Amino acid sequence: MALSHAILVSLLDRAHSGYDLAKRFDQTVGFFWPVSHQQIYQELHKLAAAGRVQAETVAQSERPNRIVYQLTDAGRKLLDQWLTEATEPPAFKEELLVKLFALDDDNRDTLVAEIGSRRQRHAERLARYEAIMAEHYPNPAALNARRRGRYLGLRMGILTERTTLAWCDEALALLDLPAAG
Repeated sequence: MALSHAILVSLLDRAHSGYDLAKRFDQTVGFFWPVSHQQIYQELHKLAAAGRVQAETVAQSERPNRIVYQLTDAGRKLLDQWLTEATEPPAFKEELLVKLFALDDDNRDTLVAEIGSRRQRHAERLARYEAIMAEHYPNPAALNARRRGRYLGLRMGILTERTTLAWCDEALALLDLPAAG
């Protein structure tokens, strides 16, 4: 997937300024496709130059003018084509797992601390996802198609965080046991 596809998806429902899009991105697609705000602005300019989004300047009296982007027919066509392409499962690159291949008595405490820290961050992310779920998706069966898609993405995030927390707990318990001679 390219960043352009994620931006086009984010513009499906309504037009957004670059700032609003970046902010929305942080709270939705950005959970699973993290990028900087600068990358979003750069990609918006490329999409506008290619005719996939249309930029409109909106005058504001007390602030600088805003540029609002909306999906064009060409952008929708690109998005529709991309949606028909098969996707591969993501490659899994996890530096912590590589570090664990070097586990020995000398670095055990360092790795235990790192797993504990990682566990805390995953617990915080899970709490955030669950709060979003409770606020926006209390009844998945009553959602329209687009919101069901967002629900399913969030649901996968929740299950991933729960699985990662379970792995952290298992790893910490195992590393707490004395090593076999």
